[in-house]
Amino acid sequence: MIIRKYQVGDEKGWVYCKALSYLFSPFFDDRETEKPALLADVYDYRVEWVAEQDGEIVGLLDIDIYNQENSQAYLYAPSKRTAYFTNLAVHPDFQGQGLAQALYEKAEQELREQGVEKLAIFTREGAVTNHLYQKWGGQLVCSDYLVVGVPKDTPYVRFGIDLDKGQLAFSDESGRNLPYYLREGVYVVSEKSSLELFDIESVYQELTYVVDFTAI
Repeated sequence: MIIRKYQVGDEKGWVYCKALSYLFSPFFDDRETEKPALLADVYDYRVEWVAEQDGEIVGLLDIDIYNQENSQAYLYAPSKRTAYFTNLAVHPDFQGQGLAQALYEKAEQELREQGVEKLAIFTREGAVTNHLYQKWGGQLVCSDYLVVGVPKDTPYVRFGIDLDKGQLAFSDESGRNLPYYLREGVYVVSEKSSLELFDIESVYQELTYVVDFTAI
């Protein structure tokens, strides 16, 4: 197993590894077909490491470092130099073998060399990953819930077809025309008690951790 810096030729393997890792994870909506470029107007540096086994990318970790202006303005973890945990993925066949830990150790050293004071980690539910972030010194600063479903008080909508216009037609119980029909959606809910307002198809808890490198 080799832990090394990401290279341009790794992109295809990077995409495959992330896709397989996220396939059955709570990050159901994170599907990338290419490695995103660094947003130069927001960040000024990217930490990027991969794990390679027999020429295959089996693990990856990306952390983007905000420029000075955005570091100081970042709501979750303002500091002189703040970083954002962008990607962490391990191929399903190699999970549970310490790859995430090995990747993070390399990244942490580089973050310290870059003068990073705080690292923000956005994640979702999952005992293994959340244990890792806590192990790395992450302190939970915020949580919410991601709901796939519809609010219970959504007005009833009649679904029809206007054949003369060749288009769909929606109306409420009184027959009044409506411009759209909300069939399903994804809602960000701040308080657990508010979940009662929804007919829920699925729900995922979102969590944000902050690692303070000035304290550890």
